[in-house]
Amino acid sequence: MTSHPPRPHLDRFGDSYDFDGEPALDGPPPEGFHVTTRSRTIGHGPAAFEAAGEAVLRWRVHRGSGFVPLDVPDRVTVGATSVWGVTLGPLHPPVACRVFAVVRSPDEIGFGHAALVGHPQRGWESYRVRHHADGRVTLDIRVVWRPAARWMRATGPLSGVALALILRRNLHALDDVARLA
Repeated sequence: MTSHPPRPHLDRFGDSYDFDGEPALDGPPPEGFHVTTRSRTIGHGPAAFEAAGEAVLRWRVHRGSGFVPLDVPDRVTVGATSVWGVTLGPLHPPVACRVFAVVRSPDEIGFGHAALVGHPQRGWESYRVRHHADGRVTLDIRVVWRPAARWMRATGPLSGVALALILRRNLHALDDVARLA
């Protein structure tokens, strides 16, 4: 029998998603879910694409946007669960997601992960670095979401404002990676 080290941050979350169906990188959201997308050019050329893609697969978007790693594997892999602390002043309430897809092709590198039961939001996110025919490299983020926690539902439109602020930090998290490539 193999023993696994305890994962105390993960104990507060369920082992499944809190929505019907399966998450997907593209396509329509389930009924009642919002879709928020953001994209930003972060560099140009193959070196910037490879560097930014590798950074995404090593959680740089999360680390660079202020999330605190609580229980996070070194690299994104399908089935990996990550627990992050969301920075709210001195507090770092944990959120947990599981990776459902990893993409690596000549013009796209990225992944999608979905919120586990106990996360304050229901849904999933994808982070994809794309190398376009004109040489541009973009970071494209797609969030399929709806509030899950009572306090999130009670905030009404403010939950969308909070998401917009997080996405803004996400979009700038790879600036130094692409610039140095």
